[in-house]
Amino acid sequence: MVTVYTDASGVPHNIYGYYIPETNEEQFIRSKFGLDSVEAEFMAIIYALNSNTVRNSKQSIVYSDSESVVGLIQRKVQMRKGSIARLLTIQILNIIDNMENKPFFVWIPRERNLAGILIEDEVPRKINKSMLFKDSLVR
Repeated sequence: MVTVYTDASGVPHNIYGYYIPETNEEQFIRSKFGLDSVEAEFMAIIYALNSNTVRNSKQSIVYSDSESVVGLIQRKVQMRKGSIARLLTIQILNIIDNMENKPFFVWIPRERNLAGILIEDEVPRKINKSMLFKDSLVR
C-alpha cells in the first residue's frame, strides 16, 4: 500500500506537491503562474499520479486536505463547463482511467496532512537541504 499526501498553496506562494512516506519521496514545485489554491491542489495530485511510485503500486491512497477537490475527483460535486477546475478534474480522471490499479482519494484534515507541513509559510526555514523545489515546467 502506497500512501500519498498532496498539498498546495496558491498565490502568493504558488507551491504544490506530494509526499510518499513509504519511500520518503517528495516533490514540490514552485509555479511561475498565479494559481489559486484549488488549481494548485489539482496540480499536486496530477504530479503525484504521474510518479513512478504511484503508477507501479498495486494499491494507493491519495490524501488531500481539499474537500472540494476530492469531491470533484470522486464525482460528488459538479463544476460548471469551461472552468479550469473542471478541466483539471477531467485531466485527473483521464490519468486514473489509464492506470491499471486505480488509487483511492480521501479527504483528511489539514493538521494530518504530511505534505501540508512541508509547505507552510515558514517552510524555507524548515526545508531539508536535500529537498529540491523545481520550477514549474509550465511557464
